[in-house]
Amino acid sequence: MQRYPFVLSANLHGGELVVTYPFDMTRTYWKAQELTPTPDDGVFRWLATVYATANLAMASGERRRCHYDDFTRVGNVINGANWHTVPGSMNDFSYLHTNCFEITVELSCDKFPHASELPEEWENNRESLLLFMEQVHRGIKGVVRDSDTEQGIPNAIISVDGINHDVRTGTGALGWGPRTGTTGALRGSGNFERVWGDPEGAWGTLRRFGDAREVREGH
Repeated sequence: MQRYPFVLSANLHGGELVVTYPFDMTRTYWKAQELTPTPDDGVFRWLATVYATANLAMASGERRRCHYDDFTRVGNVINGANWHTVPGSMNDFSYLHTNCFEITVELSCDKFPHASELPEEWENNRESLLLFMEQVHRGIKGVVRDSDTEQGIPNAIISVDGINHDVRTGTGALGWGPRTGTTGALRGSGNFERVWGDPEGAWGTLRRFGDAREVREGH
């Protein structure tokens, strides 16, 4: 996960019908359940909802609860820590230590479905998997370059005002991040001036930094 710059990821589990999103570990260490949102809570709720609403089993009007929790009351999505705390989950690691946004999908009430049921499980999840992957194109994407040499600037920090979570460009100076909203401040590492960018902007929009470096941002 740290070597290859993934953008989106989903853990596929069984045993319940719900989509969970970070954080998975409660902020209060002794609590088994506690709402613990990330700075990108809106993005994660969107990603989880995209999957849940397109999933045939979750969206079915005839679905019943698998065990004790009735997740239909919350649209079949929940903050992981608000369900049950999971220290050291992949979702939390990916968010804190990489550029990747990761959710967990509980696909079926049956934790170990029989092989004969797999075609039905595929049909239940096919559209939701495709729609989830399409979300990689939302938000801000771009290339950070030195305006003098046109060379990419790897490991540059990309920030958005109001979201206390930065991402970094990869070795090819590519930067990205799923984001909701309309505007935000983009800045790179170094003594740069603040630059306002539109997450819905088109490729080719040019923003100039204070030390003759540029961000080419796009959608």
